[in-house]
Amino acid sequence: MDLPQELVDMILDNIRDDIPSLESCSLVARAFVASARKHIFKKTEVLSSSDACQRFYKLLSSSPHIALLVKDLCIVSVFPETPVNADSYGGYMAGRTLSLILPLLDLTRISIVENGSTHHSGMAYSRSWDKMEQTLKSALASVFSSPRLEAVHLRGLVLESPRQLLSLFSKATALKELSLSRLYFTQHWSKHERWPESQLWNPKLQSLLVNDFYTCGFSQYFVHPQIDLTNVRTLTVATHFRKQIIRATNRGLPGGVEHLSLWVAHDIDGLSPEFFSINLRSIHLFSHSIIEQLGTVFKRCPHDSCLERVILDGPGDVQQIPQAPEFYAAINTAVGYLCSLKTIEMRPIMAGLSDTFGQWETAVQSVFPSLVRRGMLRITEIEGRGDDVDPDWE
Repeated sequence: MDLPQELVDMILDNIRDDIPSLESCSLVARAFVASARKHIFKKTEVLSSSDACQRFYKLLSSSPHIALLVKDLCIVSVFPETPVNADSYGGYMAGRTLSLILPLLDLTRISIVENGSTHHSGMAYSRSWDKMEQTLKSALASVFSSPRLEAVHLRGLVLESPRQLLSLFSKATALKELSLSRLYFTQHWSKHERWPESQLWNPKLQSLLVNDFYTCGFSQYFVHPQIDLTNVRTLTVATHFRKQIIRATNRGLPGGVEHLSLWVAHDIDGLSPEFFSINLRSIHLFSHSIIEQLGTVFKRCPHDSCLERVILDGPGDVQQIPQAPEFYAAINTAVGYLCSLKTIEMRPIMAGLSDTFGQWETAVQSVFPSLVRRGMLRITEIEGRGDDVDPDWE
């Protein structure tokens, strides 16, 4: 081909997330192969079954250069519909092969997730760290403590205690993103238990997601001076301990969270002024009363806020839309003084409700005519159940 290699690389960089197109391009000419492979293998997902792991291991063994391309590895545990002993079902029977794969990779991101839906979550659908083969635990512990590791995502895992969990990452000096949900613990631990003073915590997290609404409140373990959360700028918390965690992210220092997601559910008064840090640019809420929660946001938000975007998820129940004119007058007043605000996005969940999305959209537009005129209001239906956990929260 006569195209300069730099131009070929730019073309493929622009379609880096389109794997089918990248695979097709890799067949066009030799000049496309190296750049296409870089994007194809950068993020790799492998099912934790013996067959899938064996195929992946054979590929890496026969083509060692591919192992160097894998930077983001997602290990997915697939379970049947009926609860079984998670550790006897397929998944980590491939532990020996996984323990051979991991040392071959130079990872910056790793995810270990179960694919069960919310109403199928629980210990029966989660892997036990203590029951894994020792070779696999050692290989994973080496990845978790790597100075090159930047992001970890765990969903569906059974451990001994929150201390054991956080100890896995305490030496990861480059770790910036941590996402933890559907985690379960085998030992009873006191809510007063804290991170040991003698143990250092090296990560300087910039992004933290903690969802313990359906487990045991392990998020409070983060609230300790030894665990530095002052660099966190993107925070997602689905927990009863949201106030404590948010306080731990500022501790009186300048800066603070810029993108905040909160699971407030039925708690209409669950927001406090301290949630609106000086640099807060977006707030994303799950609530069973979307419109009322919007009123609470503007009631708590200071006049000099940098807030640009408000996102609200929850059941789209027409009957819950307030009718009081003074309620909407207060919102319009707040919108007027929030000079940075650009978008208010409402994302109703209509499953299981008698109203249609069209009916809810029409009703909301009728009570917010000024927002419609300004082009600030966006309404998008999302899938799920009224009490379900959207992937944004996990």
